[in-house]
Amino acid sequence: MIISYVCNILNFKKWELLSLVTILLASKYLLRSTFQPDVNQLTELEKCPACFGKSACEHIREVDITPFDFHSTFAYFFGVKNVFFGFLNTKKVVLKKLAQNFELNEFDRKLCENDTFLHICTANKIAKNDRINFHQLLKDEISLQDFKTDNRISRLTLCPTVERLTYLLDRIYHNNRNVDRNTLEINIWTLAVLNPEPLLLQILPAEDNWPVAKYLGACGRIVIEEYVGLPLTAYYNQPWLHRAKIASSLLDAAFKFTYKNTDFAFYLTDVSADNIAVDTNDNAIFVDLENVIIVDRNMNDTERQTPWNSRMQVNTEDQVCPECLAFDSTEICNNDISDHNFYAICKVLLALNPNNNILPGGLLHDIPADVLQKYSNLQYLIEQCVDSQEPFNRIEAGMQLKKLLNMIITEGNE
Repeated sequence: MIISYVCNILNFKKWELLSLVTILLASKYLLRSTFQPDVNQLTELEKCPACFGKSACEHIREVDITPFDFHSTFAYFFGVKNVFFGFLNTKKVVLKKLAQNFELNEFDRKLCENDTFLHICTANKIAKNDRINFHQLLKDEISLQDFKTDNRISRLTLCPTVERLTYLLDRIYHNNRNVDRNTLEINIWTLAVLNPEPLLLQILPAEDNWPVAKYLGACGRIVIEEYVGLPLTAYYNQPWLHRAKIASSLLDAAFKFTYKNTDFAFYLTDVSADNIAVDTNDNAIFVDLENVIIVDRNMNDTERQTPWNSRMQVNTEDQVCPECLAFDSTEICNNDISDHNFYAICKVLLALNPNNNILPGGLLHDIPADVLQKYSNLQYLIEQCVDSQEPFNRIEAGMQLKKLLNMIITEGNE
């Protein structure tokens, strides 16, 4: 009887152990399929030419989709958009579908229901219709005149006119010079409608010292960007000098987006700590770059369709909603220069505002007492950058703040 009892226990344990092993193997498979989705399915190459391009297709199979830290894992599960992390050979990369699934499905639905786009609808592909001018459709999509219409969903605006659009896109045309021009125009238009970030990453390449993520190419409806680093929010509790260095780079970015290109000024209309990462040199890098107003500063007088103001456009605080980042797109577009980038970065990221939900007290919170004692105008310059008063303008205040932060950092490292 004892032997029989022992055998029964062993049999029970055997099946229990077998069940446990089965569950573990199933869990491993589910986790692997969740963390490592099929790259080929993600690309949706069958959707081309209504896709983002094919410049990275020869490398896409070399990508190993695997979150590599807590932040990449968290972003994968709880991020708003389809974003995947992994490796391209040994290089950390980010793969983006640039929109949520319902947005992509809605875009496809509209393509297939519109006779104009029927030839690029996946379900109804017929003979090519080369009579459609996608370059003109792109102009219509990003023009300021259509900014407030229901049909206009692009977050990219070129103003006061779109007459020099080809010049703006010159680097993109050069990078894709081996692509059929009509196909390329469809790719560009698709990006403008869904998410223009890859266009901006090519217009403002990281290789030319723009504070943006490096663009590595597209394959179908996936783009590949170089992974920069942890998000700005991860540095909120870092030592103050460390945060001061990042703040200095943010002000440098505001200057570059405003002045670095002599033909166009680029104004960021969705500045957020969630849209910024920090690289290994403590430089703030903009990794979500889809909401931008581009102002053509070098038009001929005959090209301008609206009154042009050579003075600086100044953003003013919204008294009804003091926490809001208020701005007037038309005003920005009708001026040679705007202080918008400094306004956005100082108000959203640097203001010593305890009501900031993401960065309470701002990135420069809890300024050390010895720093305040030695540099008594530090807080004043931060305040002037947020809401400038005479004799300062906001850009002057921002650049003086950057200069002062650099001085404090240098002395602190000696």
